[in-house]
Amino acid sequence: MGSSIEKQIKIPFDLPNGWVWGRGRDCFSDMTNTIPTGIDFDYIDIDSIDNREHKITKPKHLNVSDAPSRAKRAVYTGSVLFSLVRPYLQNIARVSEKHKDCIASTGFYVCNSNGVLSSEYLFYLMTSPYVINGLNQFMKGDNSPSINKDDIENWLYPIPPLPEQKRITYQIEKLLTQITKIASALK
Repeated sequence: MGSSIEKQIKIPFDLPNGWVWGRGRDCFSDMTNTIPTGIDFDYIDIDSIDNREHKITKPKHLNVSDAPSRAKRAVYTGSVLFSLVRPYLQNIARVSEKHKDCIASTGFYVCNSNGVLSSEYLFYLMTSPYVINGLNQFMKGDNSPSINKDDIENWLYPIPPLPEQKRITYQIEKLLTQITKIASALK
């Protein structure tokens, strides 16, 4: 992958040995559209995301006949939903097994790794200030400033080897567990 990066790009920062830069289009599988079928379905829109915890907390249970026109994005266990609308609000969440049969709004870019990134590393990468602040610069519009799928697919992402991704994820989760314990003890 590292060899497929254009020669004239501006590298955001130096990476450790063994890491490479890759564009989203080189890291993510294509998004899949679907339509609700049957009698009812669970729908994930922007309001369904807790943007502090980065979790899906309130999916809507809707009749298929009441499906919004934006209910089109297929999601899978491990998918990372990244809101295209007001990305600075950080409506980003990883899809758990519990929500794998939901349909998401087209207001999300659904990130699914093509095997280059672990789903855990992908989630922490997409919630990082580097990605959020970087993508915010592409927002357009006054009423509902948004980015588009090309902004995400053309962005450069730092890609460590898979074993390093696992170590990074382990350390982040270990620290988050400690933070949660400390916060609980302070209450």
